[in-house]
Amino acid sequence: MRMRSILLLLMLLTAIAPAQQFRERTDDEKTSSVTKQLQSTPLPASVIMDGPVDPKEYRIGPGDLFAVSIWSALPLNFQVPVTPEGTVMIPTVNEVTVSGLTLEEAKKQMLSEIRKKYLSGNSTVTLFTPRTLVVTLKGAVKQEGKRYVRATQRVDEVVNYRLDGREPVDSLTAQRNIIIEHRDGSRQTADIEKYYATRQNMYNPLLRDGDVIIVPQKTIKRNFVAVYGAVNKEGSYEFAEGDSLVGMIAIARGLSKIADSGRVVITRYDDRNKPQHITADLRSIRSGAAGDIPLRRGDRIVVYEQYIDQRAASVKVTGEVMYPGTYPITKDSTTLSSIIALAGGVTPQASLKNSQLYRRSVNAEEIAIERLESGRGGITPDDSAYYYLETDIRINRELVVTDFPELLEKRNAAKDVFLRDGDEIHIAAKKKTVYVFGQVVNPGHVLYTAGKGVEYYIAASGGVTNDARSDIKVIKAATRQWLDPDDTVIEEGDYVWVPKEPYRPVSYYITVYSQVFGIVATIVSLAILVGR
Repeated sequence: MRMRSILLLLMLLTAIAPAQQFRERTDDEKTSSVTKQLQSTPLPASVIMDGPVDPKEYRIGPGDLFAVSIWSALPLNFQVPVTPEGTVMIPTVNEVTVSGLTLEEAKKQMLSEIRKKYLSGNSTVTLFTPRTLVVTLKGAVKQEGKRYVRATQRVDEVVNYRLDGREPVDSLTAQRNIIIEHRDGSRQTADIEKYYATRQNMYNPLLRDGDVIIVPQKTIKRNFVAVYGAVNKEGSYEFAEGDSLVGMIAIARGLSKIADSGRVVITRYDDRNKPQHITADLRSIRSGAAGDIPLRRGDRIVVYEQYIDQRAASVKVTGEVMYPGTYPITKDSTTLSSIIALAGGVTPQASLKNSQLYRRSVNAEEIAIERLESGRGGITPDDSAYYYLETDIRINRELVVTDFPELLEKRNAAKDVFLRDGDEIHIAAKKKTVYVFGQVVNPGHVLYTAGKGVEYYIAASGGVTNDARSDIKVIKAATRQWLDPDDTVIEEGDYVWVPKEPYRPVSYYITVYSQVFGIVATIVSLAILVGR
């Protein structure tokens, strides 16, 4: 009995081992088969897209290709196309109608059928490759006809590009009021301008099989709304029914950084061409405190800029400073001393006494009038030459009274000056000379000697010429004042000017004497008449 039990146990073990080995081999073969199937699944062709497909927007049609994965005990993977009849045939499951459904609806329908067969495990359905479809383009385009496009492409990609996909179609092609006629008889409108401004897909829908796109001609001269001022893209835009102020500002690419959103004016003309001005506050509209303003054809929108009193202002520093150049300033805030400090201070060769602050303030037209009037006064060529030099200095830069030694050497803040845009600060160099010019034998620089008068410098220049006049002038280096020699002390950098006695022909003296004799004769005649 005992021996019989042992034999029976050995027989059972012998039978179980081959069966287990067979099951393991079968499972390995199935797993290998599924693995090969997954590895052999081709990847979809590269499709250029502007983002992931929206399952609620994309509609399924013949030619779409799905990837179906069933993750059960025996994983399965299939590629199933949508047939010309609008169905997908899922192996081992069923045939499912999906044409015309959104991607979201189609996936739900297919998963529902799969779960009826495979009760356990997880299943996924993915749009693998979008189909190619045919649409028709009509209207104001250079080339009407059929277009082959991907189902992921939108209206603007067909309207705005030629078959080569690079060049715009036509400058007269409208970007708004575009009509899309669907095969089922329904209609949609596309607004490409608004889509570019807002990036909302509702203004640039996906294309469907058999769509007819009708593009109107752009009539910007008659059908427009203009936007000017502080926006990122000024100009005239096509008008579309339903346009509003906020929407049109978006089409103009939004407000610029310097826009005053609280000050917008819409100008509207009535039937008698009389303007009406409507003011708006974009801040109130956007916050909901005020309603958006509907626009009409021909409206003009002006967005005002903020008043910012911080224009790019600068001054120029030249001469004997450590770092000459142009420096930014703030109006009514930046002082002369602060800019000199910013320029590194003055050099040891600086002559503060002769340094100057120039400011442009003289009107060019006034200077021209002065020059014309001076020409009638019998001024000599030498006088004119210096006068022109002086007026050129005046027109380009007028001196601002500044005591540089007090300000920079003695640190007297009361002598500081607020700078203006365009001011020029010139820190003069020590010259150690006096410049003598005019009617002297050798005009030029004469070495400065303290305490010496006009006669010394004229003598050092070789003396005066025969045509010299006696009314000599000293021109101060710092102020450009013309002074008599007796009224000033000559300092380094000053100018000594010797004027010329004008040449007058004999006819001039004859005319003068005849006029004098005429006046005398008249007076004598009057005296005789009165004496009688």
